[in-house]
Amino acid sequence: MNKFSKVLLIGAAVMATSSWATQPPSPRPSASGNSKVLIAATPHDRLFSVVFHGTQGLAVGEDGLLMSSADGGKSWTRGKAPTDLALLDVATNGTRTIAVGQQGLILVRDGQGDWNKVDSSSTARLLQVDVNAAGLAIAVGAFGTLLKSEDGGNSWASITPDWATLYAGDGDSVTVRDEPTNYVVDVADDGVILIGGEYGQLLRSTDGGQQWTVVHRLPSVDGQPQPTIFSLSIRSDGEGYAVGQAGLVMRTTDGGLSWTDLPAPTGGSLFAVESFDDGQVIAVGMRVGLRSKDHGATWQPITDLDLNLNWYTGLALAPALAAGQVIAVGHSGRVVRIAP
Repeated sequence: MNKFSKVLLIGAAVMATSSWATQPPSPRPSASGNSKVLIAATPHDRLFSVVFHGTQGLAVGEDGLLMSSADGGKSWTRGKAPTDLALLDVATNGTRTIAVGQQGLILVRDGQGDWNKVDSSSTARLLQVDVNAAGLAIAVGAFGTLLKSEDGGNSWASITPDWATLYAGDGDSVTVRDEPTNYVVDVADDGVILIGGEYGQLLRSTDGGQQWTVVHRLPSVDGQPQPTIFSLSIRSDGEGYAVGQAGLVMRTTDGGLSWTDLPAPTGGSLFAVESFDDGQVIAVGMRVGLRSKDHGATWQPITDLDLNLNWYTGLALAPALAAGQVIAVGHSGRVVRIAP
């Protein structure tokens, strides 16, 4: 599996739609059914992640692009972080917000205050970050990068484990699995950490990242590499989903301690997933949008807007939205509302 495969897939999508670059942006948001484009920028702009805490929403993207909402996702305003590097993910606990990106970049801010750059002691691309209510934060990234903060992101230290041992299995070549790229991280309020990414593997730690246990690993089929996990979302009631390459979908009902592989609803890559306690699950990715109403057992395509024509990489639940609606972000600086 190629390193940075999610980013490369997005890049390929942009190249495939490069003819749009000569066209002016849409003068106003468009709608399809109850779904709607809430804000959009130019074809050169890209958003990669979105997060909410209460009514405050924030999306981050290329060249420090920010889109923010103060009304639960109803309206959005464009902004700029103090960087020209791409911000690839953002997380918040309501008090502290942390954004990560290229070249080991980490930005932090308190409330709605100014952003400050902190030293990550890494130059690797950081792909995802999460922070819990106590300020325990974990960032994951390229070539086995694994960073930990216990003060809400002010200071960071590497906690890289022995990847080769954790990723070794029957018939495996350790030399190609000693620096796995991890794309997903979840830090629960009880301190339990989940990370994962390449080779369809998920690891769990209950002691702040000192020791790791493999809780899921996809089997290799006919010698082919396992699909990469690109997104992980677990609710407070313990139900959650992970999605990824080649239509990968997995489900947990115990907070990530165990996982069940679900039938792939698509052959394409899924980049983000969110779920509701009534059994609804929404996933978006490379030219695909999907909704399940039965905890991922069956899926229906979402053809609203351009979900089946372009790419979206971030999903979030927003308090101002009606039941079953989510916010998605992706190409052209778009923030869209996906509705049933």
